[in-house]
Amino acid sequence: VVVAVVVGGRFGADARPLMCDVGSEGYGRGAFVDVVDLDHNQCVTKKEIIAWALSNGIIADESEIDLKEITKQLSKYNDNRPILNGTQPVEVHSSLANNTNLIIMWVTETATSTSTVVYGINGDTPNKILTGTTHTYTANGWVGVIHQVYLPNVGVNAKVTYKVGDAAGGWSDFFTVTAPPAVGSKRNEDDPLVIATFGDMGTYIPLGYKVCEQIYNDSQLLPLDLIVHQGDIAYASTEVTGMEHNVDYPEQEWVWDIWAEQVQPLAANIPYVAGVGNHEKFFNYSSYLARFRNPLPWGGSPNNIEDATFWFSFDFGLVHFTMMSTEHPYEVGSRQYQWLVNDLEAAVANRHNVPWIAFIGHRPMYSSDTSEYDSHKAGAHFQMVIEPLLIKYKVDIYLCGHMHIYERVHPVINGTVVQAEMTRYVDPSAPVHVVQGNAGVFEDVEWVQPHPEWSAVRKSRIGYGRFRVFNATHLYYESMELSTLMPMDSFWITKSTAP
Repeated sequence: VVVAVVVGGRFGADARPLMCDVGSEGYGRGAFVDVVDLDHNQCVTKKEIIAWALSNGIIADESEIDLKEITKQLSKYNDNRPILNGTQPVEVHSSLANNTNLIIMWVTETATSTSTVVYGINGDTPNKILTGTTHTYTANGWVGVIHQVYLPNVGVNAKVTYKVGDAAGGWSDFFTVTAPPAVGSKRNEDDPLVIATFGDMGTYIPLGYKVCEQIYNDSQLLPLDLIVHQGDIAYASTEVTGMEHNVDYPEQEWVWDIWAEQVQPLAANIPYVAGVGNHEKFFNYSSYLARFRNPLPWGGSPNNIEDATFWFSFDFGLVHFTMMSTEHPYEVGSRQYQWLVNDLEAAVANRHNVPWIAFIGHRPMYSSDTSEYDSHKAGAHFQMVIEPLLIKYKVDIYLCGHMHIYERVHPVINGTVVQAEMTRYVDPSAPVHVVQGNAGVFEDVEWVQPHPEWSAVRKSRIGYGRFRVFNATHLYYESMELSTLMPMDSFWITKSTAP
């Protein structure tokens, strides 16, 4: 999977196009398609990427594909402009500090006198001023300054119009982000909460940037309230061997900058929450810990990695989100396991107010992709340890990625299906599992045969997921496909009575 590379070294099948250009005026990634789309059909395949690299002398032959160099060359087509550019603010994104407050972050190449957000609320002239702090990291020679400003409680559903930067160093464009709804409520009686969810995105190779464009375009028709990214974010390196010592395959930090600029049209205007995956491990998770802020207890330093915390939770309207880390110890007795128990107990006690519980991790509990299948089925370690918590605390849905596919798994307990429906689950006694790891990396294309009974729908197609929460009893999930721009699967979870 690539953000400039291929995940696990696997490319998708060449028999069909990996993507079709859907175009987005002003989004700014068309140059890549124009350069690599050798047959001019607005579709990019692995063969075209390799042919382009061969013809430009980037690789000598197909047996020695230098994906890092290919990505570096392709990054030149990022609107013909650098990502980091002196004191100019770039890579603007918003996130949740807690259930009510927003945090704004951005990057400059060099330091500025101040880290300033100028903002207005609900249409008022933007004349309120806040200043924040800066930090940096130096993994693999990255040079830059990361700015962060915590906004005060601006009020539920408040629309915050803002720009970031510094009077001397320069300002960003204006963006508008909406503060969270009141805990236990939607934004209004008529409209559902709409939340995008996915994992395994990357940038240029092949289609992370196109999925960003797809989400952006879809959000113009059905506005998003929140984005949740369940790990494997930028793919600044795609190799997982040698990670412990970061010698053989160190991540390329400039790829993080490409990714952050790629998602800016989304993340600057919609709160964007990111969990951790295995491809964030490099340099003691330095890039991930520096570039994101999440609700407590998340946080820590790569210099004291044993004490860092990679799990967190928050309430967003009618949904409680529990974000675990599948990359850190979660066994009974571990620090994370005890936190999960405490968090889920508190969520259940508050279910009369916040009725839905979404549990999120990077890796699947069940997936019938042949790769890593022994780790993603009944009897596997992750399933044996964590599934009892999901059942005990009546979690509604488990969202994950890691496998580069879409797969819906029926409500299941220890491999036994407890409710098999194609369109609507009514009062299920176990969560629906959704593997939505198809947000831009090359697809996995081989499935376990025969088809496991618990696997409801499985697709090797690129796209993302989104779900709508209508009330305390009705939740609707869709998996959106990039090539058709339509849902390739959808289902309801309904409850007979509100908790």
